Amino acid sequence: MKKNLPTNSKSLSFNDYVTRSILLSNSFYIIEINNIESLKTIFFVKESYALIEEVIKKRNIEDIRLIPETQPRTGEYLDIMMFEDQNKKRYIVTVYDSNGLEQDPQIINLYSF
Repeated sequence: MKKNLPTNSKSLSFNDYVTRSILLSNSFYIIEINNIESLKTIFFVKESYALIEEVIKKRNIEDIRLIPETQPRTGEYLDIMMFEDQNKKRYIVTVYDSNGLEQDPQIINLYSF
């Protein structure tokens, strides 16, 4: 699934918003996003993020998928996603979203895999 910079805001999906944010930030010179998929979606708790980040840095996809969902229910969400760039290099991206952002999720970190 090839993703280029989405432009029509009326028909954008969550993945399209994430793709657009990654391409605009472009900290790794990414010009194309392929095979974007969500590995885990949990409630976002700022105090738990450092522990989640440690799991991500181990680069084990199964461990990421097994992150427990023990966070209290909030109106804030953390999505951990994986994708490939134009050179088939893999990345993990953490995305913050909340009920208040109205379809404007924010990239927290991008990790080269």
